[in-house]
Amino acid sequence: MSLRRAFLVYTLGRLGLFVVVAALIWSGFGLAGTSINGMPLLLLSLIGSSVLALVLLRAQRDRFGQALAEQRAAKASELAARQARLDSD
Repeated sequence: MSLRRAFLVYTLGRLGLFVVVAALIWSGFGLAGTSINGMPLLLLSLIGSSVLALVLLRAQRDRFGQALAEQRAAKASELAARQARLDSD
């Protein structure tokens, strides 16, 4: 998986999880007869989605880390090959 695709999948997963948690909190408080809007809603949604993302998005986070490590390894081998060509000249 490419680094860009892994990053996009993980980011969209986090964003989707945030929206779902915000909708659940907003509708839950609405059913209880109170309203929660603005900053408290955003903060509760951010905290809730962050905790859930640690568990639910582990596989995507691991794929992103693996893609990042592969890119670093490719750049390191490219740099070593370039250095070897310069040293041979």
